[in-house]
Amino acid sequence: MDFEFVKEWLKKFGIESNLQELSLAISSLLVLIGCYITYAIARWLIDHAIEHLLKRAPERWYKSLVNSGLFKRCANLAPVILIHSFIPILFIDNFESWQSPLRTVVGVYLTWVITSILTALANVVSIAYDYTYKAREVPITGVIQVIKLILVLMAILITIAIIMNKSPMYLLSGFGAMTAILMVVFRDTLMGFVAGVQLATNRMVAIGDWIELSEHGVDGKVQEVGLISVKVENWDKTIVYLPTYILIHESFKNWQGMINTGGRRMRRALMIDLDSSRVLSDEELEEVAEKHFNQSVDNWLSENELQKPVSNLTVFRVFANNYLKNHEQVREDLLCMTRLMQPTAAGLPLEIYAFCKQTDWMKYEAVQSSIIEYLYSVMPDFGLKNYQYLNNNHAFSENKEGAYCDYKPES
Repeated sequence: MDFEFVKEWLKKFGIESNLQELSLAISSLLVLIGCYITYAIARWLIDHAIEHLLKRAPERWYKSLVNSGLFKRCANLAPVILIHSFIPILFIDNFESWQSPLRTVVGVYLTWVITSILTALANVVSIAYDYTYKAREVPITGVIQVIKLILVLMAILITIAIIMNKSPMYLLSGFGAMTAILMVVFRDTLMGFVAGVQLATNRMVAIGDWIELSEHGVDGKVQEVGLISVKVENWDKTIVYLPTYILIHESFKNWQGMINTGGRRMRRALMIDLDSSRVLSDEELEEVAEKHFNQSVDNWLSENELQKPVSNLTVFRVFANNYLKNHEQVREDLLCMTRLMQPTAAGLPLEIYAFCKQTDWMKYEAVQSSIIEYLYSVMPDFGLKNYQYLNNNHAFSENKEGAYCDYKPES
């Protein structure tokens, strides 16, 4: 196809001066219009034909092929091929010298169109992989980003080769001298890639894991494990982007094991006033054993391997331990105990150590709080008082059951 008809058409209107320039301008305009029409037709076919056929495909392939924009990027090939075909036809005679720079421009554009198609193909693999059960355990986001990075670097190399009219292999021969510069420029990327491979291989972190790094303000769920950074959504809904290599170079806490186990640790202490501790009389011990354990004193002592005399601290510790073990929200198969810790200036700590069946934060806190609240409320039945330091010069004990201590701080 040639555009001689354009010259003939201009001559009919009596245009003789600058005929070749006007003919080239009009012909180029026609080619550009043809490119737009070709691109529009290609997009229409993709939107109405290919996507319609893809609806019959499995959901993950439909989502990956459509959302990645693979076919829409393929539509960009149509105008490029058309322009490349018309360059030797349009630019002839006095404009033949224009062919070489125009081919260079088209070649560069074609390189990046193909690169965009290949990156879209990588997105197809990534999106399709996200639908598999392994996606959470072994994310490939970092690998996909490395592939994209390699494609972009190759496109840059080919672009430079096209502009310089040299073979890409010629440029690669001098790549060794640029290695040091590239190592500096892409330091974080390379370190992130190595860290990402280690994280995936050792399964240290996966999407959805709850991790904690207090030094970096991280306490939440992992949203994305990328090549350079790990995206974490904290419980307060703030987003933290953490460099991937930090997870390799520094220690962090991964709570996912706790969630997978189905038990969340409860470790809280009841602060008891030491002044309220005393040895129980036989009558008091009998009353407590019958009221809180539904047993005779002898059976209770034998079952718990105790001997008289028994303090109210011992009885309350055994009661708290039984209460935990019989609580419906406490895991029976995991460690469960109560123990007295080293006395402090704030009283004698009675620590409860058990695992709650609820791993959800709010439900877990509700169970833990209800246990502590109940134990504090029954403490007076054993003649014990909780330690409470007040800011004024005296403590008060208006509760006749001894819920508050009569501790008076030194002036």
